[in-house]
Amino acid sequence: MATDNPKLYAVEIMALNSLVNRNNWQYVNLEKHLNEFLDIPILTAYVGGGLVIGDGHNYNMKRDPQSGEEYASFTASDAERIVGWIPKDPENVRLEVVDGTEWVIVKGNLWSWYAKELVDQIARQGSMEVSIETLVMDEREGEDGVEIEEKYVVLGITILGNGVEPAVAGANIRTLSELSELRSNMAENILKAASYAKKEESPKEAETSEPTNKNNEKGVKKRMTYLSRKELAELGKKFPDYKVLAAVQDENGGIRVCLMAKDASTSVYKMDSMDVTIVPENFRRVTAKVNFDIGEDCDNAEVDVCEMTEALAEECAAACENAESLECELNEAKECIKAMKKAENLRRVQAAKDKAKAVLSALNANRAAKAQFEESILDSINADIDAGKYTEKVNADGLWIGDAEVERDVRCACMIEQEKLDKKAREASETTFAYNTFSGNDNAEAPDRIEATLSELDKYI
Repeated sequence: MATDNPKLYAVEIMALNSLVNRNNWQYVNLEKHLNEFLDIPILTAYVGGGLVIGDGHNYNMKRDPQSGEEYASFTASDAERIVGWIPKDPENVRLEVVDGTEWVIVKGNLWSWYAKELVDQIARQGSMEVSIETLVMDEREGEDGVEIEEKYVVLGITILGNGVEPAVAGANIRTLSELSELRSNMAENILKAASYAKKEESPKEAETSEPTNKNNEKGVKKRMTYLSRKELAELGKKFPDYKVLAAVQDENGGIRVCLMAKDASTSVYKMDSMDVTIVPENFRRVTAKVNFDIGEDCDNAEVDVCEMTEALAEECAAACENAESLECELNEAKECIKAMKKAENLRRVQAAKDKAKAVLSALNANRAAKAQFEESILDSINADIDAGKYTEKVNADGLWIGDAEVERDVRCACMIEQEKLDKKAREASETTFAYNTFSGNDNAEAPDRIEATLSELDKYI
């Protein structure tokens, strides 16, 4: 439905077909669902503060505080927003066979004032890919795990950005004015082709002329598909010295990669597939242009990307050089700290052993020669010192206190040893002769008391 309303931008959308899509889903009964594509919104998402036009199906799931039910919320800054709609008019939807596949095609409008960047991008590119949002009411499982959607509600159509792969291959939105112009010229183009085919060639021309149906002739364009962000990230591994800006793939699997070097120069690399080896000689330098809209009464001004990024590139180069210098200094500092820490740990180990020996010597200084503690009492403590038990012991201020803990453990070990000695001495002092039980006096008086006891017994004999 073309319109002369300057507030509206007419578009036509190849929305859905009945083939199995990339999600392994298959929408059937297209004709019965044609009305589902009417009176629905056209949406898109902006990310990066609007620098990226078109993203995926962006929304957040929230929970209703009253009912407790989850619902889709579109209030986030990068959420989908409505930029147009499909009017409720049966003339705006139809089934059409395109390249042997039946498609649902709809006509709609974008709001030119409120979606200027999107409208400009579609006008520049000629088309953008789309993806529908549906609420499936009835489905069944088909062969190879395909989910066959038999009954569904179409909620909206989302315009996807470059590199965002649609579920339905080939689903896209195009300007209606461009399509109208192509269709109006179709008859003329056919006539030209027919008259060219009937043109008589001289024998010489027939011998020397080249075939006219080559796909690589100038003016013959292959249909290209933008690679997804995931594919770009994988592709970037092949170009470590470049930034992969974009990449497109033709119907034969060939890939063209748009690259930017560290000095902001731009180039293109052509690959037959993702698995080929990169040949440096095959890089082709190109001049990338940026369009500046300088006013409605003038054509856009073109500026070379290198001119825009020259100052930035110089700053980046200086920053990289400074970063490399700082990284060298950092590595030197780390090595120095590592060496200092190693030396300090060795010092702490030796200090701990010296402390253990000094504490034992101080305790033995106040003891008789036969009662002194053996140096073997330090064996287990020295083993713990070598194992690093005391090396990292610090207080709240970060000061090492390992030597103090060694002193404590040596004193504890000596106390345990003293308890063993005391027990042994007590057991020895409790051993007596049997006759000592008659009196608490000295043993020298024991024979006299025995004789007196025997004399007393004679009285009863």
